[in-house]
Amino acid sequence: MIILVRADDRLIHGMVAVSWTSAIKPETILVANDEAAGDSFKAATMKLAKPAGVKLIIKTRDDSIKALNNPINDRKKIFLVTETVEDACYIWERVKGITKLNIGTAGVNKKPGEDYIPTLPQVFMTQKKFECAKKMADAGVEVFAQITPSQDRMNFKDIEKIFAK
Repeated sequence: MIILVRADDRLIHGMVAVSWTSAIKPETILVANDEAAGDSFKAATMKLAKPAGVKLIIKTRDDSIKALNNPINDRKKIFLVTETVEDACYIWERVKGITKLNIGTAGVNKKPGEDYIPTLPQVFMTQKKFECAKKMADAGVEVFAQITPSQDRMNFKDIEKIFAK
């Protein structure tokens, strides 16, 4: 069971490892990221940041989809972390049971040539990220921007207002 999907440019770091895992209490953190799955240094760094008592698995997007669709994982509490909203949408289109998307520190690692629109401090979205999030929200996924569980939360309707300007 996927209890939360978080799109976060930095994947696993202090806010994810401490704040979010303390709040949602997953058994497993699944990082779905092609680059991290192929980079042993990046994977080792993330494993150092993970909290004790929580399993960390790092897979490519497609391998993550296979794992999430395996019935053996149906009863496990899984916290899915992707680098981008687009990656979250890609997985959502191929996996049933995703009900919540947290747009975390998205847009912190800005790519040249893309226009980033701020939603909350440290949360920036491009038009493409917004369109992916909207697709999910329109299908009934609870989409929201929030840095940590104790900080301000922006629901998708408020994000939509920013993009309507």
